[in-house]
Amino acid sequence: MRKSVLLLLLVSVIFFVYQCGGPKKLTQEEYEQLSPQEQVVYLEKYTEKNPTDIEAQKKLYRSYLEMDMQQKAISVMEKILKQDPYQPEVQFEYGELLMKRGEEMPAFRAFRDALKSPGGTAYSSRISQYLGGKYTVQQITSGQEDEAFPVFSPDGSKIIYQTNEKGNWDIAEIDLNSRTTRLLLDTPSDEELPCMSPDGKKIVYTSNADDRRPIDDKFKVREIYVKNLENGIVDNLTESVADDWLPRFSHEGEYVVFVSERSDLRSVPYTEKHSDIFRMDDDGDFHVQLTHQDANDGGACFNPDDDLIFYHSNKNGSYDIFMMKSDGSLPMTVYGNPESNEVNPFVSPDSRYITFFSDLGGSYDIYRVKIDGGELERLTMSAAQNTNPVYSPDGQFIAYHSDQNGNYDIFMLNLQSTSEPTAQELIRRLDALVGQ
Repeated sequence: MRKSVLLLLLVSVIFFVYQCGGPKKLTQEEYEQLSPQEQVVYLEKYTEKNPTDIEAQKKLYRSYLEMDMQQKAISVMEKILKQDPYQPEVQFEYGELLMKRGEEMPAFRAFRDALKSPGGTAYSSRISQYLGGKYTVQQITSGQEDEAFPVFSPDGSKIIYQTNEKGNWDIAEIDLNSRTTRLLLDTPSDEELPCMSPDGKKIVYTSNADDRRPIDDKFKVREIYVKNLENGIVDNLTESVADDWLPRFSHEGEYVVFVSERSDLRSVPYTEKHSDIFRMDDDGDFHVQLTHQDANDGGACFNPDDDLIFYHSNKNGSYDIFMMKSDGSLPMTVYGNPESNEVNPFVSPDSRYITFFSDLGGSYDIYRVKIDGGELERLTMSAAQNTNPVYSPDGQFIAYHSDQNGNYDIFMLNLQSTSEPTAQELIRRLDALVGQ
C-alpha cells in the first residue's frame, strides 16, 4: 500500500514539473522506481529540454528498445550520431539494430564508423560475427565438374555428395584423410541429395530412374530410393507420381523425413507447386504428412534427440526457419527476417546451434544461430553462392558447397580453428561492401 502511494506521488511530481516548464533531473533511485512507460515519458521530456545530454538520450533509445519501439530508438540514435559521430557504442548498437531489420548496407556503414571511432576497435570481435571469415576454410573437391550437397558419414571420416563428372548426377564419397574418391551410385539417371544411415549401411537419395518419359531430365519426377551398401540392393521407398526429394534419416535411423509435392493437386506448372514435409519409416512404410499449408515447406531435418524437426517455409512471405514436434504438431518460428530468405536448416550435434544459408547480404552465405534463434553469426562472406551447410558428427566442422571458383565444389569450415580479423581488416571488408 505504501509503495503504491509512493509511486503515485512520484508520478504526480513528474506531472507537476512537466506542467511547470520541464522535468527536473531525477536521482537514480527515483528513476528506477518508475515503470518502463513512466521512464520513457520522463526521458522524452528531459531530453527535449536537454538535447545535448547524450547519456540521457542513450537511456531513452535503450528504453525504446526494451519496449520494442525500434523506429523511435533509431530516430534517437541518429540524433546522437548527428551531434557526435564518434560514438562507437552507439554506432555499433545502431548497426546491430539495422541488421535485425534487414537493412544490411546502412548497418555495415555504422559498423565501419564504429571501428574508425576512438576506442572502436573494442567492437571488432562482435562486428566480425556479421562479416564472416573468422573460421578456417578447406576446399575438399576441386574438379571441373560440379560437386554439391555434402553430408558426412556417421564416423565423420568421409563426405558423401553428388557429382556430375559423367554428365549426369551420381553419388560419390571422398575420404577426408586420403582424399581418395569413389562412386557409390553410377547410373544414366540423376541420383541426388544423398544421406547415409546412422549405421553407415544404407544411403537414401533421390532419383528420376523410374520416370521414363522422353522429356528433359529437369522435368522428370524424382522419388526417394535406398541402397543397401552391403548387398547393393536398391529399393524405391516412395513410388509416387509426385516429386519427392531431400530425404534425411533420423539420428536413430528409424525414420526418414523428406519433401513432397504430392498434396498439391492443382493443375499448375511444376514451378508453382506447393511442397510439404513428410515422414516415413526407414523401409518406406507409413507415410505421414507433417505440414499442411499452401506454402513451400522444405529442408527438413531431425534434431539429435529426434523429437523435433526443423525446416524452412515461405508461409509468411520470405523463407524462415521453423520447428515442430516430430509428429508435425506445435509448429513455431525459430528464426526469420522479412527482408531475406533463410533456407535448409541443420542442427548441431550438441543441439546448441542451427546452421543454414541466407541471402541476407545479397548473395547466399552460411550463417548459424542459437537453437532459440538468438545470436546470429555469419560464417562465410563472398559474392559467391555458399549453400546447404551440414554439421560433422562431432560438431567441429560444417561442410557446404560453393561456386566461388566458377563451378560448385565442396568446402569445409573448421569451427575449432579461428583467426580473429583485425579492425583494419574488417574496415577493408566493409569498404569493399559499401564503398569508400
